Amino acid sequence: MKKTKVLFAGHDLKFARIIMDNLASKPTYEIRTDEWTGHNTHDEEKSNECLNWADVIVCEWGLGNAVWYSQNKKPHQRLFVRMHLQERDTMYPFSFNLDNIDKIIAISPYVYEEFYRVFRFPREKMTMIYNVVDTGHLNKPKVEDAQYHLGIIGICPQRKRLDLAVDMLEKLWQEDNRYKLYVKGKMPQEYPWVWNKDEERAYYEEIFARIDNAPWKDAVIFEGFGDVSEWLSKVGIILSTSDFESFHLSPSEGMASGAYPVILNWDGSDTIYPKQYIYSSVEESVASVLQFNSLEKEQQKEVVVKAKTYVNNRFSVEAITTEWDKLISKSSLQLNY
Repeated sequence: MKKTKVLFAGHDLKFARIIMDNLASKPTYEIRTDEWTGHNTHDEEKSNECLNWADVIVCEWGLGNAVWYSQNKKPHQRLFVRMHLQERDTMYPFSFNLDNIDKIIAISPYVYEEFYRVFRFPREKMTMIYNVVDTGHLNKPKVEDAQYHLGIIGICPQRKRLDLAVDMLEKLWQEDNRYKLYVKGKMPQEYPWVWNKDEERAYYEEIFARIDNAPWKDAVIFEGFGDVSEWLSKVGIILSTSDFESFHLSPSEGMASGAYPVILNWDGSDTIYPKQYIYSSVEESVASVLQFNSLEKEQQKEVVVKAKTYVNNRFSVEAITTEWDKLISKSSLQLNY
């Protein structure tokens, strides 16, 4: 059997890694990567080697990588560009050679419509495939009292709104001092592009000072960057407090682990997550947590199982890679004619 050679190209492949690994495990595909050093910087000699090798090219992010491949793709090849949201605020998509792009893949319905609104991509060139969540890897037993443990994954930059997560903790801790806030990810000092901006640094310094001077300061636990599966075993309430997101994996990862999701209403959140988990304010969010923790254990279990099932059905490795397999298989059939 002739394998389809699929190339993934881009500066940041972490969101595509699960898709790549799953396709590589199938006997019908051979996978390679062209990892760029920035939005528009790469080893052109290597990119040309990869270009000459590939049957199908997937540009992860629609930045300089998608410009280069859309301008250099060969007639017999198929090119897909997977776009998140960051690209909306760049000029790169205006330089795409759309004639050489077979599909532009948006990761949520909101992102799909945003890219149509801003760039007016032809709708026949567009499709939507959600981000993927490794639900099996995240499904671990919870520690005792996890239902009192809030969790937030990623607090940089400022738009992630750590302050709102802290607001929630403060109000909940005043009701019951068993509540804690676990913070997963790098600190702002570890990102020069964040810490060197006066406004960003002032924002974090104010929050850290607030925590240090609070009676609940020991209830905020900062933990470093790394695998979230073990970390989520102690988190019973997963937070999404951002001003805006393209998809935001954190709520779905938390739901897959058996955590109750609390999502502040960023644009497009209701096109990805059920409305019963989306709230318009800190006060509503706090009330939802208190209401959840007023339930009997069996009732709580029913709630989190329902959330877990939602993620398994829509974002699991099996569900999403089936969509990718269909897309690439269809293009592979076209390559044979």
